[in-house]
Amino acid sequence: MGPAPPVIPSIPMPPAFTQFASDVRALATSPRELWIVYLMKFLESVGYFTMYSMIPIFLSSDHGLTDEAAGGVTGTWATAISMVVFIAGFVADAMGVKRALFWAALSTAVGRMLMAFAPGLTGVYAALALGVWGIGCMKPTMNAAVRSYTSSATVAFAFSFYYVVMNIGSFTQGPIITEFRIWFKEGVMLGGHNFSAAQAIFLVGGLCSCTNVALSLLLREAPPGAAPPPAQGASRNPFVIAREVLREPAFWRFMAFVGLLTLVRLIFQHAHLTWPKYTLRAFGEDFPFAWYWSINPLMVIFLTPVATAFTRRFKPYPVIVFGSVISALSVFAMAFSTTIAASVTFVVILSIGEILWSPRLYEYTATIAPRGRESSYMGLSEVPLFLAKPIAGWLSGYMLTLYVPELGARDPQRMWLIIGACTLAAPVLMLFTRRWLETPDRVGRDT
Repeated sequence: MGPAPPVIPSIPMPPAFTQFASDVRALATSPRELWIVYLMKFLESVGYFTMYSMIPIFLSSDHGLTDEAAGGVTGTWATAISMVVFIAGFVADAMGVKRALFWAALSTAVGRMLMAFAPGLTGVYAALALGVWGIGCMKPTMNAAVRSYTSSATVAFAFSFYYVVMNIGSFTQGPIITEFRIWFKEGVMLGGHNFSAAQAIFLVGGLCSCTNVALSLLLREAPPGAAPPPAQGASRNPFVIAREVLREPAFWRFMAFVGLLTLVRLIFQHAHLTWPKYTLRAFGEDFPFAWYWSINPLMVIFLTPVATAFTRRFKPYPVIVFGSVISALSVFAMAFSTTIAASVTFVVILSIGEILWSPRLYEYTATIAPRGRESSYMGLSEVPLFLAKPIAGWLSGYMLTLYVPELGARDPQRMWLIIGACTLAAPVLMLFTRRWLETPDRVGRDT
């Protein structure tokens, strides 16, 4: 007999990668409703982000509104959605996930299809108004749906994958908007109707929403093996639900926490409101800031599941605080240097922090909420951000005028230093108030 073949030693997989593989397997066995919700989230993200980016351009190019008027309409629409978000949670808890998602999808479908076919401004304003409820209700209801169709063993990875799906939808806006504006620059005739490029884009969003209407009908309220339904006797009246939620001490600790986190989330407002104009004035009017910002969704798509696998053994709160610190520190790259490399560093570090804290915030919110009140908590968690949006918009314009004007002396590094210091205050306060803010898990939740 010949010599025995050499024994090749097995290389053990790192625990995090073993956990990642285990999470993928567990998620693959989740109820079909969870995968329907993921598909609905992708389609809603495509419809929302393409529409949000195109409304000001559409109002000016197709209807002749000035930049100020178009921005005012868009801002009013976005503010109305934010208001609906934290009201819709109570209604969604009262209606149940399936019914709430059906009516929300129907609202968005009507609004977006009308945007595609509306002949004049009156029709456009009606379309925007009709879609407000659906867009505002979709967010807290789909977040709650993910929690409803998962268990404590799968909830962390389920929310991280949910966040990935949202960013895939967000990333598609770039090629859709860019290519449609090239292909249909002179319009396109479909079914006897001439669509402008913007209307063709809205038509894509409308078709996504129509698909979501059909998908919502496939959902079940309490799929086998998923989280248990609300306790018997729980109120189905949205006003009673609101009163019950507002009486809970845990809720007010939670609101204090998300209020602090709003300071971190404002970085993304500055990334969309302040950073683009800053780059155009610092690096030239032809600087492709949108391509550089695409680094963010790409990193989120590919790294979020891995980051969750590495951190899932930790409770959400410390991971959120740690990620918030990283996000806050990202701004200081531009406080030290006004270069393209510094801006790229800002986007990369900001994305790393987001990958850590944002998916775990969904999990934290859903897991501390009483059973049957997830939508209420998800919706009300948006209150601080809603209140901060107009403040961020005003500060953006004021700080750009003061530190990065179109003409005159500029001091952009001081601007980013101030923004960074304000942002860093949030995780510092979270650390000092941790014993009060970190709500313990509720006894009796599903396992």
